[in-house]
Amino acid sequence: MLVDPGSPHAQPRTTADPTPNTRSQTGAESAPTPATAPRRRGRPNVLSREQVVDAATTIANEEGLDRLSFRALGARLGVAPMTVHRTIGGLDDLHAELVRRTVDEFTATFVWPDDWRSIVRVFACTFRDLMRTHPLVLESHSQRAPLASTESDAVVAKVVGALQQAGLPQREAMYAFFVVYDFVVGHAGVQVGRGDSEAGRPERHRVVGEILGEHSYDDRFTLGLDIITAGIEARVRTHGTATS
Repeated sequence: MLVDPGSPHAQPRTTADPTPNTRSQTGAESAPTPATAPRRRGRPNVLSREQVVDAATTIANEEGLDRLSFRALGARLGVAPMTVHRTIGGLDDLHAELVRRTVDEFTATFVWPDDWRSIVRVFACTFRDLMRTHPLVLESHSQRAPLASTESDAVVAKVVGALQQAGLPQREAMYAFFVVYDFVVGHAGVQVGRGDSEAGRPERHRVVGEILGEHSYDDRFTLGLDIITAGIEARVRTHGTATS
């Protein structure tokens, strides 16, 4: 039961009484107390760059860079699109931030061997894993610009330096790096582009099916890298013969 707090001598009334007593001790009519409206849960108006980049990475990897927008980010983070814009700046800045962070995270995993052949292989295999794990990197590279990051220059310098130590002139060592780089980008582009679609399987082509039976992207990549490495070795021997 409820008791009217306006009069200490008021008789109890049941909740079935539809007309509450609104008179005070003096008998004056008192205004009914308005009901308290439920508070609406407000959207947070402060985000960190880390939160935005994390959400953008997920959207770009799962749905593609074309689906990345302030509206999509706002919906995922539960904020207004303008809040995202204030936090990160323009979409071009966001794309650059995505690539920079993703590439830096992968380059931190490099464990460099001593032999130049192994250095080339570690670079190629790790770069391929980056492209396959984070399609946004491949898509951004194809549509916008080279993969620039805080650590990328150090990776390039390591591979080019190893090729120079093997015996290539500096200019050829730089181009040899690009040959490996282009091979990885092209291979990853084919594999990621076709995905797991049965219609995209290479062995669906009659000749491929007759010769290979079942096609393997891993075998294809390994053989391609072996051929490139053998070509670099031949080039190194040519320079060794010329200088001897």
